Amino acid sequence: MDELLVRPSLEDELHIENKAREIMASEDHEDTARLAVALMKQNYAQGQVLCHCFEKIHGLEAKIICMQNPVIQPKRPWWMFWTS
Repeated sequence: MDELLVRPSLEDELHIENKAREIMASEDHEDTARLAVALMKQNYAQGQVLCHCFEKIHGLEAKIICMQNPVIQPKRPWWMFWTS
C-alpha cells in the first residue's frame, strides 16, 4: 500500500498549510461548518471510490495469478464414469 502514497511537493505542502491557517483564523463559524460538512461528504465519496478500486485491483490480480498458475484437475477414476 505504501507504493500508492505520494509525498506532496514542498509547494503543495505550503499551499495546504496556508489554506489550513486561513480556515483556523476564520471567524465565520457557519462558513467553517459548511466547509467541514462538504469535506466530510467528499471524504466519504472518495473512500467509496478507493474501496471499489481496490476490490477491482484485487480481483484482476487474482485472475492474473490464476492464468499464470492454472490448476490441473485430476482425472476421474474409471469407475466414476458410470455413476454419473
